[in-house]
Amino acid sequence: MNEQRYIDLPVYERAAFELVCARRGFAPTHFEITGTLQMTDGTSDRLVTVRRGRWAQSYRADAATFWVRDFETDLTCNFFK
Repeated sequence: MNEQRYIDLPVYERAAFELVCARRGFAPTHFEITGTLQMTDGTSDRLVTVRRGRWAQSYRADAATFWVRDFETDLTCNFFK
């Protein structure tokens, strides 16, 4: 398992995350973001975990899904309060 920090995420993901935060009235510094990369059977699975206070949510970050969209949905639903 390989652990990543926010700065280790691809630049396009960081830019999209920052845009979503600004659009919803937050700053990226309001959240703690970590990522994990797991190799299983020759394929890699990446999870991005976003924390704010005692609330946390993990998002699958693979080629088929873009986790920032799911994060924005959670912000819209006030998951992170």
